[in-house]
Amino acid sequence: MRVDKIILRAFLTTLASIAILFLFMLTALVCVYPQTMMKMTYDLGMNDASVWFAEISYDRSHEINYIAHAAEVAIGQHDYKKIDSCGERLIKDDEFAAFCAKKNENIPQSAEMTYEQYVYGQVCIAKYERAHATEAVERAFALVGDSAFPKNNAVVAVLITALQNKDAATVNLVIEKMERMQANVNEGDKAYFDKILALAKGQ
Repeated sequence: MRVDKIILRAFLTTLASIAILFLFMLTALVCVYPQTMMKMTYDLGMNDASVWFAEISYDRSHEINYIAHAAEVAIGQHDYKKIDSCGERLIKDDEFAAFCAKKNENIPQSAEMTYEQYVYGQVCIAKYERAHATEAVERAFALVGDSAFPKNNAVVAVLITALQNKDAATVNLVIEKMERMQANVNEGDKAYFDKILALAKGQ
């Protein structure tokens, strides 16, 4: 009986040692190689973990592709809190314009949307879905600017979402702001602007 207990104790000790070693290796991998863990967890479908590791990687390296990965995965998950936070960090990165230019090379013209407008729209929709409708509208117009109105911009994204939700208050706020900027809209964007304004008024 004592021999059995010794064997069992040795087995449990070995098992515990293996578990401790595994946890140590996993911790080391998480701390030292978050980029590897970001890809590994994404490949395994562990999207929340992948976003987390992407944020850690960005915090350490400030390489924009990591925060872009976090934002894009969050968008796919409809995780509005993360879309908002990661998307804003992506937009504010100094390399955002150059990053978007590269992304746009792979977007067909028929899509009628640039990568930056996609990100802007998703961030503003996330704010709206988090019950910050006024902030969403304000941010959308800030991203559009005083005179530009490109196709499928953030204002349009928020407007369409508000229309789908029959949110008259938000739609009216968009109309009010569009009417204020109407006289300043670039000639090349005017036809599209007028079309969207008519859509809003026909709510």
